[in-house]
Amino acid sequence: MSGNVPRLFADITALLEDMHAVAVEGQRRDNAPDMQSALVGLLQSRVATLDASLAKISLKLGGGHD
Repeated sequence: MSGNVPRLFADITALLEDMHAVAVEGQRRDNAPDMQSALVGLLQSRVATLDASLAKISLKLGGGHD
């Protein structure tokens, strides 16, 4: 396994923890619609980052990206 792969998995773990916090914040009943929209935007951005990190792992392991 490439030496950088464990680090990429650590980065993914941190990203997922961040996404969890954003999703929990989105569950608040008193959030205004603009706050909900901002939270959705944050999650969309994080999903794109997550996808890129997964693609890097796949490439390092010799696979392609679906």
